[in-house]
Amino acid sequence: MLGFFKGDDLKSSSIAPVDGKHSNLDANSVHSKSASNAITPDSPGSWKSYRAVPVVTEARAFTEEEADALTELEKDTRRKRKASKRAYNSLQKIGNHQTAINRHHETYRRNEARNERRIQGYKSTSAKYLHSLRPEYAQLGQGLQKAEANADQAINQLMGQL
Repeated sequence: MLGFFKGDDLKSSSIAPVDGKHSNLDANSVHSKSASNAITPDSPGSWKSYRAVPVVTEARAFTEEEADALTELEKDTRRKRKASKRAYNSLQKIGNHQTAINRHHETYRRNEARNERRIQGYKSTSAKYLHSLRPEYAQLGQGLQKAEANADQAINQLMGQL
């Protein structure tokens, strides 16, 4: 079920940007269109209108056959109008769902970034603490070396007395 979690994305491959650098956060990357034909002010889409019949520019008489054909075309156009209304309503709902999914993903992305920063902070705090222990470890090491030297000296004195 969770096949998209393969584990490869869990491998650590680089360090966090502790020098303040960033990548892929420029306006062109952040504001790239979700689709190449997405409707924006600089890409408003087509202004072409739908027409089922051409405009009658002059008064004219229609034949019985033309009137019957136009009546059938009107019925067909009415069915298409109702179907188009349902389809456009569905497209709007799908668009709303897509927007919500993207909103949820961006909320997740912010949370993930915040958690990654926390993780790096915790690791940094631990590293600082471990650095603070180094003098104590050095002192322990010197104390052990001194004890070893004292023991060797005592042993040599005993051996010299024999």
